[in-house]
Amino acid sequence: MKRNQQRGVTLTELLTVMVVIGILTAIAVPSYSSYVRKTKRTDAKSALTSVAQQLERCYTRYNAYNDPGCQVTLNYNTPAGDYTIDWETNPPSPSWTSGQGANGFSIKATPIGSQALDTQCGTFQLNQAGIQAATGTTPANCW
Repeated sequence: MKRNQQRGVTLTELLTVMVVIGILTAIAVPSYSSYVRKTKRTDAKSALTSVAQQLERCYTRYNAYNDPGCQVTLNYNTPAGDYTIDWETNPPSPSWTSGQGANGFSIKATPIGSQALDTQCGTFQLNQAGIQAATGTTPANCW
């Protein structure tokens, strides 16, 4: 039996492994966070589309988006709690209808909680003409 047989891990090997793990973590965590924010945007877009469909059904039935018989509930959070769906009160351009009226609507999805850190897309907007918009640093890539 050899007495000089090395057993265990040296400090240098341990530090090397820790540095490699640290580098991988520094790369992976921001990328993962960005991916999660991007996937949560789908909640906002699907919620806006759903509300727009409800409003279009109301318009088909009552010939107005704001008829009292129209049972569209707004000012609610998406199921995951990342966006608030509401009327758009400050439309981004004159072609938008502000809020809800007989002949038009403008709805928005405002990010809340950790999703508020999403500066790339920010708030999503949709109106009766199907015009989609987003307020963020690169809104063209959001819808």
